[in-house]
Amino acid sequence: MQLKFRDGTGEHALVVRRHEDHWLVTPDGAPAGVLVREASDGAWLVTRADGTSRRAWVAACGDERLVFCDGVAHRLRRPDPVHADDPDHAQADGPDLRARMPGRVVRLLVVPGQVVATGQPLVIMESMKMETELAAPQAGTVERMAVHEGQIVAQGDLLVAVTPAPAD
Repeated sequence: MQLKFRDGTGEHALVVRRHEDHWLVTPDGAPAGVLVREASDGAWLVTRADGTSRRAWVAACGDERLVFCDGVAHRLRRPDPVHADDPDHAQADGPDLRARMPGRVVRLLVVPGQVVATGQPLVIMESMKMETELAAPQAGTVERMAVHEGQIVAQGDLLVAVTPAPAD
């Protein structure tokens, strides 16, 4: 089967073949894939063609999957075919803050022109009777607020447009 996902570097395709106790995963048409099998502690053991292995953990977060491997977290999500060409619904990773689930904007914590750090809270949303702080995925400068307090938003809607901080 073929799977597609997006991460911070773009859209990727994987060919996944299920075997009795493992999966063979070949990324982006590469000549060799990796062997993936579940470990007894809930981790995944990923073995490359050269025999080197890594342990990875996967956590579901809404429509995203967070993959932790070698001390790095990778945020993956499937592309949204309905809104693929709509920039206000794009699912690409980047500095902009988007709604992770449908809800109501309770409070805006930043203003246009404000410099923000990775992980800094930008918006408080209410969804399913719970308030959640949504943080900046990357450092940068707030370009514009795409929503106002009290506004109802859908999953994936743009909340805050952020110009990325210059690379060092």
